[in-house]
Parts: sequence; C-alpha cells; structure tokens
Amino acid sequence: MILNQEKPPHTSSLLTRALALLLCCAMLSITGCSGCRPETPAEKAAREAAEKAKQEQEEKEKKERERPPFEIARPIPKPSEVGEQAQGLPRVKAGHWMTATQAMKANYEDWVGETQLQVVGKNGRPIGIDRTPFYLASSRPVRLAKGNARQVENVFLVPQQLKGMTAESVLRERAGGSERSRNSTGLLTMKPYEYFFVVLAKEPSRYTYLKTLNAIDSPYRGNNADDVSGDDALYYRVLLPELSNQVPLPENPLCWTTVAYIMWDEVDPEQLDRPRREALVDWLHWGGQLIVNGPDSLKLLEGSFLEPYLPATDGGARRLISEDIAPLNDNWSYGRRAKTLTPTKPWSGITLNLTEGADFVDKTGELFAEKRVGRGRIVVSAMQLAERDLLNWSPHFDNMFNACLMQRPSREFSPAPFAFKPSDYNCNWADKGLKQRRLDASLSTNVRLFARDVHSSRDATNVTTSEVDDTDMFGNPISVVTTLDPEVVGGIGAWNNFNATSTAARAALREAAGVQVPNSTFVISCLAVYLVVLVPLNWAFFRALNKVEYAWIAAPLIALAGTAVVVKQAQLDIGFVRAQTEIALLELQGNHDRGHLSRYTALYTSLATTYNLEYDNETALAAPFPVDTSDPLLPGQSQQLVEISRNTTVKLQGLRVSSAATDMVHSEEMLPLGAGIVVGKASNGLDQVINRMDAPLRSVAIVRRDAKSGDLFGMWVGDIESSASKPFKLDPITIDPKTPLFANERRGEANEKQLNLEPIFQLALDPKFIEPGETRLVGRIDQVLPGLAVSPQAPQIRGAAMIVAHLDYGAIPSPRPDKNTPLDVVAKIEADLESDE
Repeated sequence: MILNQEKPPHTSSLLTRALALLLCCAMLSITGCSGCRPETPAEKAAREAAEKAKQEQEEKEKKERERPPFEIARPIPKPSEVGEQAQGLPRVKAGHWMTATQAMKANYEDWVGETQLQVVGKNGRPIGIDRTPFYLASSRPVRLAKGNARQVENVFLVPQQLKGMTAESVLRERAGGSERSRNSTGLLTMKPYEYFFVVLAKEPSRYTYLKTLNAIDSPYRGNNADDVSGDDALYYRVLLPELSNQVPLPENPLCWTTVAYIMWDEVDPEQLDRPRREALVDWLHWGGQLIVNGPDSLKLLEGSFLEPYLPATDGGARRLISEDIAPLNDNWSYGRRAKTLTPTKPWSGITLNLTEGADFVDKTGELFAEKRVGRGRIVVSAMQLAERDLLNWSPHFDNMFNACLMQRPSREFSPAPFAFKPSDYNCNWADKGLKQRRLDASLSTNVRLFARDVHSSRDATNVTTSEVDDTDMFGNPISVVTTLDPEVVGGIGAWNNFNATSTAARAALREAAGVQVPNSTFVISCLAVYLVVLVPLNWAFFRALNKVEYAWIAAPLIALAGTAVVVKQAQLDIGFVRAQTEIALLELQGNHDRGHLSRYTALYTSLATTYNLEYDNETALAAPFPVDTSDPLLPGQSQQLVEISRNTTVKLQGLRVSSAATDMVHSEEMLPLGAGIVVGKASNGLDQVINRMDAPLRSVAIVRRDAKSGDLFGMWVGDIESSASKPFKLDPITIDPKTPLFANERRGEANEKQLNLEPIFQLALDPKFIEPGETRLVGRIDQVLPGLAVSPQAPQIRGAAMIVAHLDYGAIPSPRPDKNTPLDVVAKIEADLESDE
C-alpha cells in the first residue's frame, strides 16, 4: 500500500519566487521613488503646464466646433471713423453714391459667393428710384480663404430722403444661391450743407481742435425758434480715422462727392493703392481741396503721385521767429481785443520753394503756398498746423484758417437775440448777397460735376425760410418763419435725375429715341434698285448665259434677297424692333488725362425685353433713369430689382422694358483719355486750342468770363479734327437773353443725321453757369463713345456726346478777412449783460 506524500516544489517555480524577491529588494533600495516621496516644485510646474496646455487645446477644439461658418461684420460706409473713434451710427448724404466695407472670414473652408447691398426703409422694403418702376441693389463676388479675414467693398446709392434708412447686406452662394449671412447698419443722413473734412494724419488726435473752429461748426443761436441753429448748423463732419494698412476712403472717385477737404500730415503716400491715388487726383481736379502740413509731409510726397501738383518743395528746415510770422499779425490780428501772435519759442518749420504755377497765399508772407489743380487746390504750410501758439491765437487763427486754408467767404459775427452768456453769438457771411445763403451747400464745398450740379433754380441747394403772417394764442398778429429743405436734399454732388442737365438730356433723348422710320427718299431708292436688279440685270445676266428661262426661277429669289436688304437697311425686324440711343456728356478739367463721362441711354423695344448693360470701366456707376416726371407705377404695383454688379467689368442687370416702350439708364464713369483738349501757343503767338482726342470736334465755341468785370468774351471756332489745332482770339460778347450764345452758328451746321443737343448746348453756354475767370470750350462728337455693350444688341444704335472742357479758371482769389471777430461781439454782450444787472 502506497501512502500519499507531498510533491517537492518544481524547480522553475522556486526560481520565479526568488527573482521576485530580489526585484522587490532592488526597488526598495532605489532612492526618490515617487510612490514614497512628494513631487518636487519643478515636477509639479511641468505637470500643471501640461494639464493647462491640454485644457486649452480642448477649449480651442470646442470653440472650433462652436464657431459659425462665417464671421461677417456689418457694412460700414466710407468715409467714416471706425473702431474706437466711431461715435453712433455712420453718416451718409442723401442722393450720393457711397461705398461700404465689410470684414468677412470663412472659418471652415475656402468659399466663393457674392455679397449684395441695398438700402431699405423703415418697413424693411427696398427704397425705389424715384419715378421709375425699379429699385437698385449692388453686388460683387466674394472669395474667402479659410481663416483669412478680408475687407470687401461695395457701392450703394443713398436715396434722396432724409430719414429712416438702413444699409442691408446679404452674403449668398453664387448665381443667386442660398443665403449664408445677413447684416444691416442704420444710417444717419447729413444735412444738405454738411460735408466731410477728412484728416489723414499719423497722429490724428493732434487735429481734434478742428472740431472747435467756427469755420467748422458755424455758431448760430438763431433769430427765432424756427431757425436752423446749434448742432444743426454744422458745416463739416471732421473725421479723424486711425490709419492702418489702407486709407479709409472710397476706391471709386465718383463716391468722393461727400468730401470737401482733406488734411494731410505725415502720411506715406504708398498707403494709398492705385484706385485711391487716381480717385484723389480726380477729386482735386473737380474741386477738392487738400491742406498739407508741410514740415512733416513735403519730403514724404517727393516722387509720389502728388508731386506734379504740389505748390512747393521742401527747401530745408528753418526756425520761425516773430519777424517771420509778422504778416499774420498784420493781416489777421484786429478788433477790440486783438491778440498778438508771439512764439513762446522759435517754431520748427521749412522753407517753401514754389513750383511752376504756384504762388504764396496773399496776406501770409511766405508761410503758405497754393496751386490750382483743375478746379481744385492744394495749399501747403511752412509751419506746423497744430502749433500750440497758433491754436492759442484764436479766434484770429480761425479767421485765417477759414480764409487762407479753406478759401471760404468773409464772415460777420453778431450777438444772438436774447443772449444770456458771452458765447451766444451768430456767424453769417459778411457779403450782403450771401446772408440769405448761410446754409447753401454750394458754399460748403468747391467740388462740382456739370452733370449733377447745374440747376435751373438758384436755391436748389440752399436751405430757405418762408415767412407767413399768423396770430398767437391771444389773437395778436405774429410772423411765423418756417425752414424749408432745398430742392436737392443731397446738396452739391448729389446724383440727380431732375436737375437742369438731366432734364435737357431727357428732352433730347425723348426726341431721338425709338425706331428710325425710313423716309420717302430711302423707300423710292430701294424700290428703284430692286426693279433694276429684278428686270434688266436679271434678264441680261441669263441672256449672256443663253438661259433666259432661268430668269423666272431667279425672280422670287431676288425678291427675297431684296426684302432682306431693305429690312437690314431700314433697321427693322418684321415688327420686332430694338433701338438704342445715347446722349453723353464728357466733362474735362484742364490738362487732366481723365474725363467725367455721363451717359443717358434710351432703350426701345417693340417686344418686352430684359436688358443687361456692361461697362468696361471699373469706376462706372449706373441706375435706371426716369423717362418723365410722372410716376410709372399703377396702384398696388411693386418695383422690380435692377442690380449693378462689379467684377472685371461693371454690369447693370435685369432692366426689363415693356412692349412698345422706352426705358432709360443714367451712368457715369471716369474715362481715361490719354490726352484731351489743351490750350497752347501757335507759331504766330496767338492762343490755339488743340484737339488731342481720337474723334473730331464739331460746333466748337470758346467763352471766358472776366474775373473782375464779369464781362463775357468768346469766339465761334467750328470744327477741329482729331490731332488738329485752331487759333482763337476771344472778343467781347453782347448777351441777348432771347438768343442763346452762338445759336445761329449751330443752326447753320445742323443736319438731319445729327442728334439734337441744343438743350445741353444752351446750358453749357449759359452765362450764369460760367464762373468769373473761367475759360470754357463747348463742342460735340457725333458718334457713340466706346466702353458700353448692351445685350441684346439693338439693330439701331445712334449717339452723340457733348464736350464741356474747363480750359482755365484764372487766378485763385485773394483771401478775405472776416469783417469782425467773436471777441468784438463778446465784449458787446458782456457790456449789455452788465447794464441789465
């Protein structure tokens, strides 16, 4: 019998246990075991940093998941202040084209679409173009790279109204696809006489003093409760934008009509891209005024796009002492409490070396230089315009600033009725003829566009008053004065479909537009040719082939061919007809190589047609033009969308014209000319006018108004071929109110083929629209100017262009000091208040 015995341990099991025991002993012998000691500060910091980084990464990923596909800011009109400088809603001017920029970013992927901008009213509906069946929206393509923010600029036409407007922007997929974002900005409308004074400065805060000048805010406490006074009498909105990579001004020069003045101080001209450089030069030629702080700017402007127009160059640094600024004291320090301008220490300045055509500003010694640029002007200072001693010299500094730098009329200050403190005084123009024009936009800005700013009424841009006899609550007779808005609520520079120029163009278009029906001569000629081809030629041809019988077969074919030729020559399409007629107005300024081209295009169709108009020029702006002054909409009928889009070209799309009807389009652009119309000297020493345009000029006349006497001089020149010249000598003209200037000469040159431009000729040669010192050439081009394609294309296309060339404006008028100073009025008010006590 075998008993149970315990088996001895296996050899490998004993070995495993021994190794485990040795490992434990080895681990216990190791120093610094984390399980047996606390973390060091370095280890703790590293662990916490790793945990924080992990948490931040998780939060970043969470935000990435929560981000919207697009980040789209609201549209901001230009010019305006942005960022911290902006206060309240942006300001716009009724009737002006403006631009708006939007910051856009796509967060997840590259994206391509379009943005559309339009102005809507309080009800959220688009505001239509007055007396047309259309409303206007503008669009442009948008390409967004993932994660990269960009500024997208679009144009819009501010309606001719004063309240209740919002700029609404929609971002959508291409070709009218789904909407991705919608943003809007409320708009505050500026008064008709208000314009922007834009400061482009490295340190804009140095120019906050501009807002305190009487030349800017026009102090007026009023004569009665209905007067425009206080903040409402402000002439200029001073903008002090912080400059970043891009100057906050529009890239389209036709959107600069809201800007009257620009102050330039230590800004690198390279900050302006090509479109804005061209826009600034265009703005100057049409009347803009640029004030340059010379010591900090002239060196920067050497070799820049502005150098050819500067009145002076930097002749080196100089120290200005009392003797140098004596002319300022002699001419601008006067009155009962006159202050003497005395430098507390020598001023840092420069020597101004005049350029060709420039001069020193009268009554300032050699401290300011000015030069005419087309209709506009540049003035440069030899000293710092923010010099503390100058600012402390007020109100005399304001007097000099108004007259010498801004070139505005002389003023007169007077106590306001019921003055309760010394500052209660009024400011008005000193000239008696201007006193009723205190709030006339034509005195706020020098910018003028012939197509927009010729008005039949002298008060078209002036805020007027109406006085009516009435009684008070006790039955006592009183006089009630009511303030009346001007006819053009947008003031000078507003896009206007009913001013004198537009009315004249409309009259000419209505006479010329439509289908040109062949006259009897054309019909008889076609019939004669048809009969000759059908009978003798047809017979003779086949007789020569000895196949006379074929003449009968050819007869119907000849009839069909003759019909086609007649239809083509008559510009008819078996009753389905389209016709295009264009009257253009090309305005030129001196030797400037770009002209302001306004087109008035009439589109006739016998069968309902939707037209698209494409402009080659990137500056083109276009909108439907009223056919007449009546409202074309029936009760309950809504307006149709017409869209102006910008890409490589500018298109006006969706203009639907009803059957057997005519609709019109008004467009403007800055047309590159290369060379225009200039005045030079002939070999015999006489003045000569040179036509450097590609087309011949017809019916040319030149007129000049003497700056001192106001007398008119002129000459009928006739035709000037392309690249040709003609001498001229201006003789005195006797004005006959019943007969327009040179009307008989134009009548003698007229023919049936010409479009009738007589209404525009009469405007361009009307003496009341020719300024003192101005020399003006007026003529015509009898062809359609290139640059516009209309689809579908019309078989009949007719057109002519009116040329208005401002050859010269004469010398810049001498500045006129104010009649008195506010200090004189303050002294009187103080004396009156003391006597009342």
